[in-house]
Amino acid sequence: MELNIFVPEYVDTTTLDKCFLDKVTEFTPIQSETFLPEEKLKTLDKFIVLEKDHFKVFLRGGEPFKCNYQSRNAIMYGIRYSCFWKGFTWKFPIENGLRLVKQPPMHYFVRSGNSDTLLLNNATEANTIVEYFDSDDDMDLARFVEAVKSKPHCVQKYFIVNRGNEYRAVETDNVKNTYVFSSRLKYRIVSTLASGEATIETFVEEDKNLENKLAKPERLSGFKLRDSEGNVVSDGEVFALQILGSRDGYESDEKLPENMTEEELVFYGKDWVDINSCMDDGRDYFLFGHPDSGVTFTCETIDDIVYLKHEDKYLYNDPEGETNDIFIGNGVPTKEQRIQIHYNDDGDIMLTAWGGRIYAMCDWVKCSYGAIMFNGIEEQLRWGSPMSLRIVRV
Repeated sequence: MELNIFVPEYVDTTTLDKCFLDKVTEFTPIQSETFLPEEKLKTLDKFIVLEKDHFKVFLRGGEPFKCNYQSRNAIMYGIRYSCFWKGFTWKFPIENGLRLVKQPPMHYFVRSGNSDTLLLNNATEANTIVEYFDSDDDMDLARFVEAVKSKPHCVQKYFIVNRGNEYRAVETDNVKNTYVFSSRLKYRIVSTLASGEATIETFVEEDKNLENKLAKPERLSGFKLRDSEGNVVSDGEVFALQILGSRDGYESDEKLPENMTEEELVFYGKDWVDINSCMDDGRDYFLFGHPDSGVTFTCETIDDIVYLKHEDKYLYNDPEGETNDIFIGNGVPTKEQRIQIHYNDDGDIMLTAWGGRIYAMCDWVKCSYGAIMFNGIEEQLRWGSPMSLRIVRV
């Protein structure tokens, strides 16, 4: 979707900071004395008119508002995907009579041609200004530092260099202090560097701790399934699995319902492992997180290997499948399909694929649905929390 910017004869666009969205924007010269915004709104839902020290946004159905050039890309990003005037009255507060994003923009330096940011495919680069360089030979960090320091309205402590799919955060006062990261991590890294919530050292330290967040694939000799108090769970003994690690339990604000059964009282107010039994496409059912209710499980030991079961079906992972869910199905899982059980420091259990290093996680995509899977996505490994399960006898 192309944006329209109208440029009066007295505005010199070469003095403006460049924006990513300039690439999908048509700059049209106008004569200020004859240009009538009200008439233009009859054919365009939205457009911008530049002024010397601010710019005006015109949206059909609302009054025009003046904006600070500091936030031009962020405001252009907002109006590119919306033509509703009311949304801007709260999204962009007024300061000194101009609407803006209060946080300064991050300065990007982008290699022209094939860099990831040129795709304009996400919000990470919304609050930014940008300069382009043609090749790696033109990547002059000292020149980039000068450019950042000449623009006190942008983030001063760091800037971002994007070449292809590589991103590099650079400290302005010490260009040897850099951190390279992928596009999957950029939203968290760029936003927290810009806000001051993190430093480059924050992410370097996280790299060092990543190994500690992975499971150790070795099996414990003589493994027995035990509850958090160390008591052995015998084969066939019925229990439920309470989810602890994803949001530390579910606290209901509602009054305790009347006439609840003893089993319902056990489940109420906590998160549990449940089974999605609504599939009608022929696939096996799979586990998910559910507040206030769940299903029961047992274990079965075969050749010194402990398998988790629901009724007469076994929990398994499909290494060849399209998803990383935990399924239940008929028949003892093959070695490649087995689920391996680990203990955390509190005596609760965590799950991996057999010999795997990635713990199952529960991502609460809705307040009443937690997606349980082995998620090897980079940002989940770094910032996600493994799912801890507490064995509760019922």
